[in-house]
Amino acid sequence: MDKSPPVDTSAVSEAPATDKEAPPTAQDTQTKGKDTQTSTTAAATNKDNDTSPPLSKNQLKKRRRYEKSQAIKKRRKEQQRQLKQLKAQKEGRDLQAERAQQLVNQKSGTGWIKRENKWKEIMANANIDSSFRICFDCKFEDLMSSKEINSLSLQLRYVYAVNRKARMPVYIDVCGLKKDGLTYKGLEKVEGFPNSWVGRAFHCFEDGFEKVYNDNNSRKKEEESTTDTAAAKVSARSDMKKEGKSEEGKQDDASKVETTERPDAETNDAKTNKSSGEKPSPKGLRPGHKFVYLTGDSPNTLTTLDNNTTYIIGGIVDRNRLKRVAVDRAEAINKEYPSLNITTARLPLDENLEFGKSTRILTCNHVFEILLKYRENGYKDWGASIVSVLPDRKAVEQRKDTNGEKGNEEKDTK
Repeated sequence: MDKSPPVDTSAVSEAPATDKEAPPTAQDTQTKGKDTQTSTTAAATNKDNDTSPPLSKNQLKKRRRYEKSQAIKKRRKEQQRQLKQLKAQKEGRDLQAERAQQLVNQKSGTGWIKRENKWKEIMANANIDSSFRICFDCKFEDLMSSKEINSLSLQLRYVYAVNRKARMPVYIDVCGLKKDGLTYKGLEKVEGFPNSWVGRAFHCFEDGFEKVYNDNNSRKKEEESTTDTAAAKVSARSDMKKEGKSEEGKQDDASKVETTERPDAETNDAKTNKSSGEKPSPKGLRPGHKFVYLTGDSPNTLTTLDNNTTYIIGGIVDRNRLKRVAVDRAEAINKEYPSLNITTARLPLDENLEFGKSTRILTCNHVFEILLKYRENGYKDWGASIVSVLPDRKAVEQRKDTNGEKGNEEKDTK
């Protein structure tokens, strides 16, 4: 028998191992790198998901609702832009030329001059100096959440916009507006606040309204005493003339007093405050000026508006959570500043409207717009003024047995 040489099985058994250990190609290295990066990202995502709590069904619904509303808003904005372009094409206007002219006017200041002249004309026609004033009391920031404060700053921005475009604007004072507060920071997001807003009858004060208006009363008393002093000096000078005892030097001094201390003279400081808007003082406070704090917790009902009155609106966004805070504040101020003699009142909502299931809680800008609309309507018909301001979701109806029929009866009687 032939003895065959022994078969070397080591080569056969090691061949597959040699294939497995073949050096990786460049493509394999790139794929492996991507897989490693993906796994690292997934691990980091899983880690973040582990640390942050998962969103609830309610939160997911709110997020989807928000994303949907943003998409709708973006689509409507694009539609409005297209409509403007179509309207301009039909009218034969060149929008690009108009934009270029607008930039030229902006650089030269022509547009600003036109807007200023238009505003002065509106103020003159509205007789703004003899109208009532509106004051927003922003002393409740510590009682509200950040979300509520953001809503308040947005409402004040609405107030400014409505008053600027109104046919009959009024002076607005926002008191207790701290520069380091969230309300002020929310208003700062608008370009031009606060200096440009002063020229549109919108004044801001860091002090509370009780201090602002009390200082104004003190200032008026000082001016009255200064006027009396100047009048006394002028009277003494005329007496000296009658007696023949006046001298040239004394006459010059007396004439200087008369010219520099006139009651209607405007000081340089006042002019500076007017132009810069750093700290303007309330205007138009005539003798006998009254203060009424508007709050739904008041037992008194507002029947009409008085032009020699400042109506105070509490800067509160609380969803009716803070009860009687405005009334308590008015009572506390009366104890500390009895000369202000603040009274409280509520809008005549139930007397003129049927709310049904709708809430009677109104935003600050809605209260302001109602007062403005009531003035535009000739200080009559509360019902029509309120209905024209409130949103459709309120679903309120005007009572037929109130302002409308009474106004018709008065017309028939006349």
